[in-house]
Amino acid sequence: MDDILPGEIEKWQWLEEKARVFFEAGGFREIRTPILEPTELFIRSIGQTSDIVHKEMFSFVDRGERDMTMRPEMTASVARAVLEKGLLKTAKSLRLYYIGPMFRAERPQAGRKRQFHQIGVEIVNEGANADFEIIAQAYRFLQYAGLKGITLNLNDLGGENDRAKMCEWLTAYFSMEKARLCKDCQWRLEKNVLRVLDCKVPGCQPVIESAPWEDFFPLSGYFTELSKKLEADGIPFLVNRRLVRGLDYYNGVVFEITAEGLGAQNAVAGGGRYDHLYQDLGGSATPCTGFSLGMERLLTALENQDSMVFDALATDRVYIAPLEDTAELLRFCREKAIALRAAGMRTEQCPGEFSLTQHLRKANQDGWRYMMIVGPEEFQKKIVVVKDLEKREQVEVGNEQIIPYFMKVMGLC
Repeated sequence: MDDILPGEIEKWQWLEEKARVFFEAGGFREIRTPILEPTELFIRSIGQTSDIVHKEMFSFVDRGERDMTMRPEMTASVARAVLEKGLLKTAKSLRLYYIGPMFRAERPQAGRKRQFHQIGVEIVNEGANADFEIIAQAYRFLQYAGLKGITLNLNDLGGENDRAKMCEWLTAYFSMEKARLCKDCQWRLEKNVLRVLDCKVPGCQPVIESAPWEDFFPLSGYFTELSKKLEADGIPFLVNRRLVRGLDYYNGVVFEITAEGLGAQNAVAGGGRYDHLYQDLGGSATPCTGFSLGMERLLTALENQDSMVFDALATDRVYIAPLEDTAELLRFCREKAIALRAAGMRTEQCPGEFSLTQHLRKANQDGWRYMMIVGPEEFQKKIVVVKDLEKREQVEVGNEQIIPYFMKVMGLC
């Protein structure tokens, strides 16, 4: 579990703001749920035989003798909140997004610590067209964030009856090849055969790849129609018949998006349809679909693809340098700092420092592009001096023009 320190946190804030702008423009509203939930919630939703429940959850008995778990994912928490608060009683459908930390006691891998962070989106109680929309939202958001080399993988798990038939067929097929499967897959074969398809052990791959999908479980007509919509919208994809996702509540179209710049662990987002989760948690049948993306992996991929991708964050920052400690001058600096922040720019001051030399040293050391100098003479004249530390130029700006000036030079207007 990592600390996210100043100098790094700005990248996270940038990504969070990107998510809020993009998803709220699409009619989604943010939801936040507790980190701790009853363990039973995840057993009922994710599935007892999933790897998450079987060996990855941070679970414990609290002082009230309750079985509690730090959330390993958030779709189940969102469903619990919707049901408990009766949100579907006042709205026909819901479009929700979330940003926050998740926890899994798995072996850390590239872009995934035991505390990791996700951005997720859920469409609750909408029809079949939601599949197309949720896939498009995931794909277009990654493009909006600047990610390149995106590959969308799709699979069709069918409805509940189709899923049962698929499991029956896979059990028969893998049972004939049981001796060639690893011990984990032999356990999965007995408990939840779909988990065999997630196996990464090299020795299992020939058995998995040889499964005759089209003979026993061809793609549905609905999947074909969805494919046509994606093609018409300019979203390329690959059909991956072994893609099942790691959560047992998926029952229809599932998808995963990978990207260049991450090596072997290259998945950045994934999701799919789940129509029975709300019913399993005590509600009525509610058609749903959603996805989540890993913030760590997305940030890593963006930097690996373009080492200068976050350099622009330095240009949207203003270091404010007061040269006198009078109450009026400091109040002016504080008010302008708030106004600049409200306009979308980052600001910083060094409390208790009033030497121009020290201010310059601090601003250059931390990589600030612009410095706004407010000395007693400038304060009296109702102007400030703005230094471009990269170009080594400076200009006087009237107090009323400070916001328009910075918005212009930073390209924000």
